[in-house]
Amino acid sequence: MSARIRIYRALARGVVLESLRRKDLWVVAILGLLIMLTSGVLGFFGTSGLQMFIKDLGVTVLGAFATILAILTSSRVLPDEIKQRTLYPLLSRPITRLDLLVGKFIGSVLVSWIAFLMLSVMMAVALVTFKVGFEPIMLQYLLAKMMGLAVVCAVSIAFSAFMTPAAASTLSFILAFCSSMIVRALTVGYAGADDVSKWGFKALNAVIPQFSLFDLGSRAANLNWGLVPMWVIGFLFCYMVLYCSAMMSLAWLKFRKAAL
Repeated sequence: MSARIRIYRALARGVVLESLRRKDLWVVAILGLLIMLTSGVLGFFGTSGLQMFIKDLGVTVLGAFATILAILTSSRVLPDEIKQRTLYPLLSRPITRLDLLVGKFIGSVLVSWIAFLMLSVMMAVALVTFKVGFEPIMLQYLLAKMMGLAVVCAVSIAFSAFMTPAAASTLSFILAFCSSMIVRALTVGYAGADDVSKWGFKALNAVIPQFSLFDLGSRAANLNWGLVPMWVIGFLFCYMVLYCSAMMSLAWLKFRKAAL
């Protein structure tokens, strides 16, 4: 077990280092500085009465940037290994293809979490400087969003096992930013469907990743809102584990028989 943990750690570390080499995290740092400068402009003109708007804008920007980086990172970890032929020396070692998938998944999640937390810290410093308060629910927002980013990475890696990186990232972007609209469309279709078709709508709704479940931004942006019940956080954690496991299993079924 300890040997496998070392393998996962080494593979995940490689993804993080590759992200640094590509300057992905440096771009995140620059974006964070821009956020702080923008907050400074808002602070100069005053934030009285704008706290809810500013927090809503902040959590929206945080979620969007972190999701974009998660998709771009995870959708290319496998194709890049194959394209650059660095996959072969890895598999010549005592590393299975499943180990490779899991390690790359962990690395992609770590990159997205690091970027998200970097932006969160910069945003928090900027807003606190201008006396925009935070409720405890903001911590639940951060936790739920990090779980959602793990699902984003799993979906992107699964897509990359079946299609090109461009197609995988495009489809991941569509699901990540439009899943709530797709779910609403399925709900409308379900209401007017016959009994047989309703099973199809239920199946589609179960398969589509429910990214909106992990977004507590609108709740966190409101003033004086209480915490979400802990059973909700527990449900989100179980959903994350089950969906990530399903996506990684799907990727492994394809990757284990792929001609490299």
